[in-house]
Formats: sequence, C-alpha cells, structure tokens
Amino acid sequence: MEAKIRKQIEKKLASPRKALQASLIEADLRECKLTNLTDIMLPFDELTGVFGAHPELSEFGKALEFCNDLLGQIATEHISHYTGLSYVFTVYELMSDQLDLFLKGDTNLDRFHLFLEKVSQAFLGVENVKVVLASSSQEVIQDMPPQDLIDDGTFSDFINEVTDGLETVEENILEMEQDPSQLSLIDLLFRVMHTIKGTAGFMGMPTISKVAHKTEDVLGEIRDGKRGLVPNVFDLMFKSVDTLKNLIIQLTSLVQGTEVKPVNIGNFFRALDVVYGLAEPDPNIEQPKAQSPLSKEEETNAAAMLAAMEEAGEQPGPGATKDEPTLSDVAKKGDSGKGPTKIQDMLKVPAERLDELSNLVGEMVVALSLLTQNPIMAELTDRNVNSQLDHLDKITESLRDKVLGIRMFPIGTVFSKLSRQVRDLSQKSGKKIDLQLKGVDTLVDKSIIDNIYAPLMHLVRNSIDHGIEPPGERGDKNEVGEVEIKAQHLGDAIEIAISDDGKGLDKERILEKAIERGLVKNKESLTEKEIFGFIFMPGFSTAKQVTDISGRGVGMDVVRKTIESLRGKIETESTPGKGTKFILKMPLTTSIIEGLVVAVGGNRFIMPILDVLQTITPEREDLKGIQGRENEFFLLAGEMIPIVRLYEVYQLEPDVTDPGQAVLVVVNSAGKKYGIMVDELLHRQQIVIQPLGERFKRLKGVSGGTILGDGRVGLILDPVSLVQKQPIQEEV
Repeated sequence: MEAKIRKQIEKKLASPRKALQASLIEADLRECKLTNLTDIMLPFDELTGVFGAHPELSEFGKALEFCNDLLGQIATEHISHYTGLSYVFTVYELMSDQLDLFLKGDTNLDRFHLFLEKVSQAFLGVENVKVVLASSSQEVIQDMPPQDLIDDGTFSDFINEVTDGLETVEENILEMEQDPSQLSLIDLLFRVMHTIKGTAGFMGMPTISKVAHKTEDVLGEIRDGKRGLVPNVFDLMFKSVDTLKNLIIQLTSLVQGTEVKPVNIGNFFRALDVVYGLAEPDPNIEQPKAQSPLSKEEETNAAAMLAAMEEAGEQPGPGATKDEPTLSDVAKKGDSGKGPTKIQDMLKVPAERLDELSNLVGEMVVALSLLTQNPIMAELTDRNVNSQLDHLDKITESLRDKVLGIRMFPIGTVFSKLSRQVRDLSQKSGKKIDLQLKGVDTLVDKSIIDNIYAPLMHLVRNSIDHGIEPPGERGDKNEVGEVEIKAQHLGDAIEIAISDDGKGLDKERILEKAIERGLVKNKESLTEKEIFGFIFMPGFSTAKQVTDISGRGVGMDVVRKTIESLRGKIETESTPGKGTKFILKMPLTTSIIEGLVVAVGGNRFIMPILDVLQTITPEREDLKGIQGRENEFFLLAGEMIPIVRLYEVYQLEPDVTDPGQAVLVVVNSAGKKYGIMVDELLHRQQIVIQPLGERFKRLKGVSGGTILGDGRVGLILDPVSLVQKQPIQEEV
C-alpha cells in the first residue's frame, strides 16, 4: 500500500478516536446528548468509504460496521450512552491497533479474523444488541491499592470504613424512603460518599471512586434543591450501595488471592441514565437487584462476543460475565450503635483477640472455682483469706461480665439489613408490607450476630411469600400486610419473634403432607406444636407453586439447624386468618451458658437451662409401659412423654435404674417433650463452654465440655441430637 494512502488512513483513524474519547467524557459527566453522536458517525462514514475503496482492508470494514450498528443502538436508546460508547471504543481500539500493524507490514490477521468470526457468530440473527449492555455491565475490576498500603493496614482500615459507611447509608435511605421529609439525612449521605470517593481515589481504586462520585453528584443536587426524592432516585441510591459493596467484596478477593466474582456495575449506570432522563426504566429488570432479561440464545451470543474479546487480548471497558455475586459482609461491623460515639474514642480489635481474652477469662473462672472448692480451703479458718477469696471471686465475675460485654452488639445491625430485603421483596412480590422493628438496641453476642441473619431472612421471606396475602385477597384486613420483628432479653437469653398478620399456617395441609411423606402414622396423638414442627423437616413444603422467593422445601430445616447450632430453639404459633409467629430463643452468649448439672453414676452432665422445661420424680402410677421396657412413658399434665435413660445412651453404670426413684429432666426437642432420666440433680451454675477434642467430636448428643468446680469434666448435652440418637417409638 502506498505511503500516501497509509498516511490518509492514519489521519482518518484519529478523528473517530478523538470523537469517541470526547463523547465518553461527556457521557461520564452525564451530559451526553443524542446529537453528540454525529461527531462520531461522520468520521466513521468517511473511514468506511476509505475501507471500501481498498479491498485488502475489507476485514477492518466489518469491524467498523459493527461499531456503526452499536452507535445506532445508542441513538435509539437501546443501550445506555456510557456503556455503549465504552464498548464501541474497545472494539474500535482493537481494530485500530490491528490496522496499524497491518499498515506497517504485519499482514498476519489470524487473531483478528478469529475475533471477527466470533463477533459475527455472536450477533448473527440478533435483532438488537442490547445483549451487549447486559453482558458488558459485568466487570472484574483491576484496581489494586499499592502493596505498602496493604502491608501497613491502611487497606484493611479502608475496607472497614467503607463497610460501616455503606451500612449507614443504606439505613438512612430506608428511613428517607419511608419519610422523604427527612432531608437533613442527605448531608450525612453526602459526606459518606465524599469520603469514599476521596479515599478510594487516593488509594488507586478509580472504579469505586467513580461510582461514589456519581452518587455524590446526585446527592448534591438533592441537597441544593435541584432534584427531588422520587422513586428512581431511591433505586439509584440502593444500586449505588449494592455496587460499592460488591466492588469491595471483589477488591478484597483480589488482594487476598481468592476466587474473584465479577460485579454488575451496569445496573448502577442504567439507574443513573434513568435519573438523568437518558433512558426509561426497564420493566424487565427486577428492582433493585436486576436479572438479565436475555434468552439463553442471547446469553450465548454475549458469551461468544466476550470470548472473542479475550482471545484478541482485550477486555471490554465495563467487563463481562453472567453471574452477579451474592451480597455479604466482607468486614464485620464493630459497634453500630447510634449513640454519639466519637471516632477518636474507638479502638478496633481483631475478633480473634477478643476470643482469646474470653477463653482466658473462662480459664480463670474455672481455676478460681477449683481453688474455692478445694477441701484444703474449707479447713482454713483465717477470715482474711476467705475475705480475699470472696473479693477475688467478685473481681473475676466482674471481669467476665466486662469481657462478655465487649462481645455484645445491638441486634439492630442485623435488623437494618432485613429492612432492605423486605423492601426488595415487597416490590418483587407486588405486596404492600409494613415492617416493624422492635428492640433494635437489644445486645447479643457477636457469634449470634454473625450467624442469625440468614435464618431471620428466610423466615421473613416465608412470611411475605406464604403468609401475607396479595392486597386483593386480604378481606377485611388492611391491604398493607404487617411483619414485625421483635427482640428482647429474657433472663440470660434473647428472644426474637417474627410475626405477620397473614393467612396463617394450614394445619390440616401440613398434617396431610406429613402423612403423605410417612413422617407420622397416628395423627390423633399429635399436638399443634408438633404438627407445626414438620415444616422444619428437610424438603418439607406445602406450597402449591415454587417461586424464586421460596416454596422449594429447602431452608426451614437449615433455619432450625442454625438456631440449634447457636444452642437455641425455635417455636411456631399460628392462627388461621390472623397470622403466624416464629419465636427464636437463644443464650445471650455462646461461650458461657446457664446450666443444670446432673449426675449419672460418677459422671457429670450439664443440661442447658434453655432446653429444660422442668424436672420431676414421677409417681409410680404415672409410669407407663415399663414392663419389657420396649416403650417407656410417664404421664405429665395429661400428656404421655417418652423416657430416655441417659446411662443406656452412653453405656454408663448408674446409681439408679428405677424411673420411680430417678429424676426426669423434661426437655423440648423439635416440638416434642422427652424425659431425660438421671440419678440426681446437683446444682445450677454458669458454665464456661470449652471445645471438645477430636475423640469427642463424633459423640452424638454432646455439644461441648467444661471443667466443674470439683475438677471433674462435665459434658454439655444437646437434647435435640440426644433424643435423635435414641430410637424412640413416637406412637403411644
């Protein structure tokens, strides 16, 4: 090719590139008008003419045709300006680079041919290319902070600061959506986004900085009275929070070298287009977590296009993938109380160090107990020594309470996340929901905070999907369904109740399903609580249709198992036509529990007080089915309760084998009562839970161990798994 023609082509290549760069900047500032596209299309037309005059450049003309098609989709608003132009720029740059090599004598176009072939296959027969928008909005960012900021802990501090800030933003957005008059909260949100923008920019993370910057701009317009708090603004705010959270998750994975999931940043820019009137809300995209409205064929086309980009050595500007990561906390919150705590008064300590401190305090409690119960100490007559021991005991108890208090956090940190999910589910299901949160300042142990969200979320999902009726089916009730989540302290335990005013559980339907699955034979012997207990069985569901919210018969059994792993229990109350209540009861802390110490021979066991309903030595006439001992029961308040002989479960030598002379500890397991038979009750005390060694991990019915005051090892029993270990006939 002649040098003159090469220079002509090189000159014409520069014009579209400059126009694209200028339009991208304008689109980034959200000022792009449709007429601006003319500045790109005219040079493209000229370049197309040049390619047409030289057959050897026809392959590059195909790439240019593809860019023109994309520009047409932008002009008709099928693609957002920023995302579409980013994609055009990527394709154009790839074509330009390859053309530059070609003009310099490198005529090997194998890689470029492969790219064009895959692009052609990807878009063959596709009527429009909005698939590009759906696919290219997925991105694996390459923003990485400098290594020295990672090593000195600055990056970790940034993650914690952003995580805390985003939770504050989310809570306040929810409040403003309920009461738009609270414009005073805008300043707080503006400051948080401004801080994230600045810090992320300083640390070399432009993607996070850009999203925060765009959000800050909108908040600034609201603050200055240039924009109102309308629904699409709230959607943008929520998408901003979601995008930033997911970018933080992705960034943390990059730094830690773990599996990296792409982030759908396109959802945020779509919402931004809607706010600025550059696009209409897409009814096919669920709010606020968008689902791709693509067919399988379109998704395949998108994947092929992206594969072509990758094989050509390039990545589209906004990136690509189909899976959106699940939201989760990367950095666990510290104290999220809403009091006027100053930042300079806060000291963040790794949770592992608190666990170590808690364990040491537990060891100290045990050591002091061993000392005070030593027979030698009982022989001491020096009052001063006894007084000092009493003083040491009080100090130890106070220290233990303080350490446990450090691990306590308000349950509101979990409830605030539920508020956001209820909002999303309400929009998705088309049901109007009024969520009432009570007891948000109730303090619970960090281990419960870390594990309680998933079961609570599943219970709330079921209340909304299966409990609350659609507005047209609520009869005399208010069309707005009520869901209440209430937390309160009950002694050394916490109770969380999730209630709704929906249609209630269908007891007959549940029983019918249980019989159908062979879970019960004699339905007359079942109490209401026992019937409701079936919904926590694996795979149990009475839903007539499966939705993407619930109804598959999975989840409720996981709820029960999670609560039990926290040494808690769950109960169900329901009234037809009035609603359902799930009641969760758990200890305030999972490291120290209140326990009932019992004896079987020379062995000591601890029954968690939360699991104990009562203790009784039965009258002889109340014992049933003792002969042959295949089935043993005792009568309690008109109810026949199975007996579990603890010494037989663990093959021990007891002091008492006659139930009429033994003590029966009545416990509740999955809605059923059982009498655990022991030799005697010793005392009630607080127990410091110690993990068991490998030898005991497979021992069913035991959840932990402890050192008692007399130096003996006591095993902490788990009544639920204990009675499951014993093959007890359910029918009376």
